[in-house]
Amino acid sequence: MHRVSCKPSILLAIVASAGARDIFVAPSGSGSGSIDAPFGFIQDAVDEAVAGDVIYLRQGTFAPSANIQIGKSGSRTSPISIRPYGSEKVIVNGENMPGLINGPYGIYARDASHNYYEGLSTHDNYETGFQLEGASSNNTVINLDSYMNRDPRKNGESADGFACKSGQGEGNVLRNARLWNNVDDGLDLYMFASPVTLEEVYAWGNGYNRWGFSPFEGDGNGFKLGISGNPPTDHVVRNSIAYKNYKKGFIDNGNPGSITFERNTAWKNGDTGFVMRSSSSDMRKNLAVNNSNGQAQLIGAVDSSGNSWDSNDNWSDSDFHQRRRAIASLWKQNHL
Repeated sequence: MHRVSCKPSILLAIVASAGARDIFVAPSGSGSGSIDAPFGFIQDAVDEAVAGDVIYLRQGTFAPSANIQIGKSGSRTSPISIRPYGSEKVIVNGENMPGLINGPYGIYARDASHNYYEGLSTHDNYETGFQLEGASSNNTVINLDSYMNRDPRKNGESADGFACKSGQGEGNVLRNARLWNNVDDGLDLYMFASPVTLEEVYAWGNGYNRWGFSPFEGDGNGFKLGISGNPPTDHVVRNSIAYKNYKKGFIDNGNPGSITFERNTAWKNGDTGFVMRSSSSDMRKNLAVNNSNGQAQLIGAVDSSGNSWDSNDNWSDSDFHQRRRAIASLWKQNHL
């Protein structure tokens, strides 16, 4: 599979972009954007693009000296798309940037609607790997790998794998994502006032102090789905897995909305598997096994049926071998 790999301190500040011309960019390019004479800078292609255009990045490493700013609008049916060309591997490396705006994220999209992101790998950044914020709607993120993101400025307090925070907008979706070994949480939906749909998202190994921060402020949850004082937000979580995170697997974290959980798994997390302390969640056919501080803590008007804790069935680690192999296979496919 192809991917865009974002190295430390790269920021793509994507503002209100929405995507029928093909525009090409290559690290060694010096032309006008055709496939035979590509641009040499991603910003040149962005400045040229209009709604419906597709910007293709050719194989190699782009090393911009300034943030890539996408400040154009489109519509739901005519987005501006940026993607690798074919199966080519593209790296956007921000190490050469002299300064940063909005923080050193892998991808930072604020007030950004009708965008489509696919095949991204955001890792080793000094903040969250992929963050969506502000007035942002109808964004789709598919096949995301986000790992080893850390926050030395705050001793690990805020660098997650994926975050949709501090804003609102309908129709945002994260699907088929792997979020692992991030310093804070795998995923965080802090103070986002509109439902986000999460499907086939896997979060593991988050919240461990691999960088020797002192004091250490990482939270270590797989899925953190709000905060106390959060607007009631009815997120949807389906077919997702949280395992071996430092603390909780899935937590509403004070979100008073009605979260839908269907066919999710919390396994071997360092605290409780599912914690619903404020939400009136609807929980169906979820599985929690071998979490260190219990399988499910449900407080309030939670509607729970068909879950592992609703029956007397016994589960063990051996029951997870097949799921572990499936995740490993997915990871290998996306790193060949």
